[in-house]
Amino acid sequence: MASSPQFSSTPIQRALQVYAKELLQLDNATGSNVSRQQILRVLLTRDAVEHRLKAIENTPTSVLAVVLDGLSKPDNKLQDLAPAMISDGKLADCRRSRQPDETAWWWWLEPNVPESPHWLDRFDWLWNFLSASSLVVSASFLTITAQAFSVVGGFDLLQTLSTLSQATGLVVIAGGTLTSRGQRLVKTTLKKLNIPPYFYSEVTLGASLLLLLVSYGVYNSLPQFSQYYYHKGLAAQRSGNLYVAVEYFKESIAFDPEATAPHNHLAEVYQNLEKFQEAEVEYQDGLLKGDIVALNGMGTLSLAAAENESSESFGELSGLLDAEVLFRIGLDQVAADNIQLKAVLHRNLGITLMKRGDVEDISEIEQQALLKEAAKHFQTSINLEKTIVSETTHPGQGMAYCYVAALNEKNGAHKDAAENWTICQRRGYPASLEEYEDILRLGANSVGLQLNTKHILESNLN
Repeated sequence: MASSPQFSSTPIQRALQVYAKELLQLDNATGSNVSRQQILRVLLTRDAVEHRLKAIENTPTSVLAVVLDGLSKPDNKLQDLAPAMISDGKLADCRRSRQPDETAWWWWLEPNVPESPHWLDRFDWLWNFLSASSLVVSASFLTITAQAFSVVGGFDLLQTLSTLSQATGLVVIAGGTLTSRGQRLVKTTLKKLNIPPYFYSEVTLGASLLLLLVSYGVYNSLPQFSQYYYHKGLAAQRSGNLYVAVEYFKESIAFDPEATAPHNHLAEVYQNLEKFQEAEVEYQDGLLKGDIVALNGMGTLSLAAAENESSESFGELSGLLDAEVLFRIGLDQVAADNIQLKAVLHRNLGITLMKRGDVEDISEIEQQALLKEAAKHFQTSINLEKTIVSETTHPGQGMAYCYVAALNEKNGAHKDAAENWTICQRRGYPASLEEYEDILRLGANSVGLQLNTKHILESNLN
């Protein structure tokens, strides 16, 4: 190589001379006589030349051109010797021990022959389409789940773990399927796992389907989440933590909007809090689904609102008439074997008729007819309760005796009234604040003050 006088003794010139010498020795070896050690010496001296080149990058262009011109000849010679270096995988073995960057082309002299596509690659477009479709459906399930989890404005530990696990899987797989950077990362990961390239699309599809199954599983388990929060709401309602119960019932509804029980219990809690309009909205959900329990609840709401002066939703008489209609419809539609609900409906209808009989703007004949029918329904309720076999008490149990006692007093049957007040005091469990207030107002000898009120905030719906 012709040398410029000013470069004859420079580090780059000396590196080029060593490089040319190693190439000559490699050229003198033939075929299988080429050793890995000789190949490594050539490649390492080429590394040294590259290092020296970087050190003179800021030299004048004319000087740098002389150096690169001197380098072109040995580089061409190196490429001519490539077949001998590649044989028997020697170059690949050398590369494994060095792990060079792909920009160091002299370590990668194998011809770039495109691999013939594997027959499975013909279906990659289908697998990629199915992967993308699975991710779209998974995202839909995840969105519904996240909305249900966040309805009350926060996530507990159970909700956070479930949502984050799905979201993380969705981000990872979607990134690997839909972005170039993600695809490179996925291919690198699969390569480290020794998975053949022609299986990459199939593996991605498998991961997408697995995420879809997980997302669907969580979505399909939303009713179980609903039951979990529903029972927590019941426990809060029983203990008198009504505002806590409201939040739990809301979460239960968010997880399973089609379930009527959480709507009914939320309405009942609102009713106890005298939030009649909110209660009406919740009961209407069950009414639209033909739920008899909701119908009974709406009737009790009408009774409560009819006597509440602050309620603008019902006038007194219209509220009582609404309640009467609802209870009569309930009795027509309730299942014959639902003894407890039938007893409750008869008792509530009796209370409604009794209160209608106390309204001043009806005739005495109409009043007596209403009170007589009320007594009939109270007695039916009592008879039905006698057929219920249970070791525990329940809200509203025995309260029909209290109202019968009040009717006895109105009719002058004082002996029967005293007997029924005694039974009321011993067996009565008010189901609501309204029932308790009724007996406080109607009861003789402060009977209401002696009633057992342990069920007063519990559910009277079932």
